[in-house]
Amino acid sequence: MTDRILLAARNNALWCDAVARSHGVVCTTDSVAWTASTRTPPYYPDAVTLSPEAGEYDVLARVDDSDGCSVKDSWSRLDLSTEDFARIVVGEWVWLDPSVPLAPAPAPTWQRLTTPHEMAAWVRAWASDPDAEAILRPSLLEEPGVAFLAQRATEDPQSPVVAGAIVNVTAEVAGLGNVFTLDGDVERAWSAAAAAARDVADGLPLVGWEAGASVAAAVAAGCERIGPLSVWLK
Repeated sequence: MTDRILLAARNNALWCDAVARSHGVVCTTDSVAWTASTRTPPYYPDAVTLSPEAGEYDVLARVDDSDGCSVKDSWSRLDLSTEDFARIVVGEWVWLDPSVPLAPAPAPTWQRLTTPHEMAAWVRAWASDPDAEAILRPSLLEEPGVAFLAQRATEDPQSPVVAGAIVNVTAEVAGLGNVFTLDGDVERAWSAAAAAARDVADGLPLVGWEAGASVAAAVAAGCERIGPLSVWLK
């Protein structure tokens, strides 16, 4: 399981890296962790562990560990409570083999977005936070391997976005994240997003992480749970 968690964690770290770099944050990646030199945008960690052997101080020595610092503990093995961090999320890494059949994608079909205008509509549907458009910037559309996917209310390309996801293709896997739907049917959305992501992934396994009810939705779509992770916040 460790090898698959490493692939999933590294894929996720590279997505965090793309978002951080779009804000001018200098980042470093090695065999121990991905880390950001300064505070990252909201919803994104300042560090992601890339080894099950990473220790608390291996990570904290590389980041600004003042209040607001967050760490994604990819194997859920760290104890940062002595440094005034709280474990705010416990989630699961998930893995979907290309051989696993998926339910037929519902209509309207999902589309890959290509313009800043389309991306802005996607972000508004994804988050009610009015600052969300400042977090996910249009430059991400030009990031190699990154695809924003959306389902609209109808086949009309101008109709509202009602569901979406982000795919990040790296060397051996394709990350599937930020899956959302406005109708509340997370299970249906995860299955449909996975089907749409396969068109981008070109035969690679899909990986990601979820928490709460979204874990069950990913498993219902055909994913396998491969291990826990935690997110810590100071």
